[in-house]
Parts: sequence; C-alpha cells; structure tokens
Amino acid sequence: MTSNEVLILAAGLYLGFVITAAVHMVWAGVDAARAARAGQAAATAALKRAAGDQWLTAFQLDRLICRRKEQA
Repeated sequence: MTSNEVLILAAGLYLGFVITAAVHMVWAGVDAARAARAGQAAATAALKRAAGDQWLTAFQLDRLICRRKEQA
C-alpha cells in the first residue's frame, strides 16, 4: 500500500465513524423523544385518574352525609 492509500483508508475510517456516530445520535434522540411523550401521556393519565378518584370519594362522602341527615 502506498502512503496515499493509507491516508485514504484512514480518512474513510474516520468518515465512517463520524457518520455512524451522527446516525446513532439522531436515532437516540428520536427514541428519547418517543419515551418522553409516552412518559408524559402516562403522567397525564395518572393525574386524571387521581382527580377522578378524589371527586368520587367526595361525592360518596356527600351522599353519606345527606343520608344521615335524612334519617335523623
């Protein structure tokens, strides 16, 4: 191999490394964004469920209080 060929091989290896690293960063960013959206959706669903549970508990307590007032 001549010195030119060695230089071209080294440049090709470096270019391949850079392209592979860039593609990996893009794919990791897409996966991280997808995971963030899924986490946000799960958090929103849990918040809605907790709010619904709180409302239902207050409603049931109010019904119990009204029944006791009617019985007395």
